[in-house]
Amino acid sequence: MAKIQKKGKKGNAANFITRQQALKKLQISLADFRRLCILKGIYPREPRNKKKANKGSTAPATFYYTKDIQYLLHEPLLNKFREYKTFAKKLNKVLHKGEYSTAKSLEENHRPIYSLDHIVKERYPSFVDALRDMDDAISMLYLFSKMPADNKIKADMVKNCQRLIAEFQAYVAKSRSLRKVFYSIKGIYYQAEIKGQTITWIVPYQFSQDVPTDVDFRVMLTFLEFYTTLMGFVNFRLYNELNITYPPKLDGTGSLSLNALPSSMRNDTEEDATETTLDEFKPVGDDKTTEEDGDDSEDVATLRKIQEHSQEVSSLQNLFSKCVFFLSRETPRYALEFMITSCGGQVSWDATVGANPPYSESDERITHQISDRPKVSNRVLSRSYVQPQWVADCINSRKILRPSLYEPGSTLPPHLSPFVEAKEGDYVPQGIDEEEPVEGDEDDEEEDEEEEEGVAQAEPVNEEDEYERELKAEAAGVSFSEYQQPEEGKKSAKGKKRTATDVEEAERQEMAHVMMSNKQRKLYEKMKYSNQQKADEVAKLERKKKAIKKAKK
Repeated sequence: MAKIQKKGKKGNAANFITRQQALKKLQISLADFRRLCILKGIYPREPRNKKKANKGSTAPATFYYTKDIQYLLHEPLLNKFREYKTFAKKLNKVLHKGEYSTAKSLEENHRPIYSLDHIVKERYPSFVDALRDMDDAISMLYLFSKMPADNKIKADMVKNCQRLIAEFQAYVAKSRSLRKVFYSIKGIYYQAEIKGQTITWIVPYQFSQDVPTDVDFRVMLTFLEFYTTLMGFVNFRLYNELNITYPPKLDGTGSLSLNALPSSMRNDTEEDATETTLDEFKPVGDDKTTEEDGDDSEDVATLRKIQEHSQEVSSLQNLFSKCVFFLSRETPRYALEFMITSCGGQVSWDATVGANPPYSESDERITHQISDRPKVSNRVLSRSYVQPQWVADCINSRKILRPSLYEPGSTLPPHLSPFVEAKEGDYVPQGIDEEEPVEGDEDDEEEDEEEEEGVAQAEPVNEEDEYERELKAEAAGVSFSEYQQPEEGKKSAKGKKRTATDVEEAERQEMAHVMMSNKQRKLYEKMKYSNQQKADEVAKLERKKKAIKKAKK
């Protein structure tokens, strides 16, 4: 006879444990448990069957994996938390007695101190794993570096955050790892590429921050405590690989005082190396088989893509190498200096903004002056005057744009997000570097407008007839754009003779539509409907753009 299995010893009941049971097992308070879970990266789980996981009870509960709680039993921080609890009791007892000198001695000499180094090593076995998880860490550090110090946020914590982000920002600028920039309402988005990993973070604008009252700062400070330790590890490793002493010497401007870059950071020989390797992969003899020729051509194509990417990165790293900038006092120096130096440019600023500017405003080497005023007086003819958006747009487009489009006081071109990738059928706004329409294009636009007016003035058509026409057009292989053309275009399209391949393709599509099941047909209709909505939205935006262009003329 098989052994009878007891209830609650297998399945969901054994795999999950409630938070109250975990507190009893670990013998700690709820605040310490929440803090420990944040530091160790343990989160609540959702079982498939809550009733079985809760052993028949339907009461609301928070569940964790039993293995995770078992893992926490051996955590060294548990002993530190218990030691701190004992220390707090002793300190409270001495203060109630009025022995303030004893309390001060107890605070200075017997306060438990713990380190999170072992947790960072546990959670990130390799350096690449740590880089992949840096997005939230850098954004959190930038946020707290701009926060005012009060009874919740200590001044030492804010200063530590400012030091860590200054070190990281100096590394990105010196290694020229910046790839994308975007000004948004929330702040400035940056994206850097370090060791093949893309790191994206947001920097808030330098306004006075209003600390909200409905935010639990205890939870955020626990995250910040872990992120500061992680950031220290990452900065040390990055500087150590470049043979730079850590912590680096930061001057008053928050940038590195380095005279020359290490040889590992120079990218001058990358193109030569890729060209030599490209020649090695070219097929040489005529006695090779076709398969070997195909493999070689694939290798060459892959290598060419690598070469193109490396050339694009190299051109971005030296984008502002021939430019000398001066920042007016009303511009955001903290952002523009970082962008310009990350692309190899030289930059100076007004003496009222920061101490020790490299050169004055009257320097003859200055090629670009960045100003955010509606009008600039006393202009220098040898300089180009631009607004701050010009720097970000140049970085995103990977080339120097026309400064005349960004004159102070003029209407700026649209600042498009570099993080959005347009898919097929999406509306793509006109880029800054696109050519202006010539006379032929303007005539085509006028013809399109006349056709739209003709369609708008046409009489309404019965919905059933229109639906039948759409089905026939779809079976005939006519695209939606061709179907939406006016009647003359339709007649000319019908007058054309279709080839045998077009007829065969139309018959194949019709047969596939007939052979669909009801479920597939409904799904196909939903897809058509969503595509139709998308096409209508794109057409609406195109009409709006044409109307704006016409109004400007």
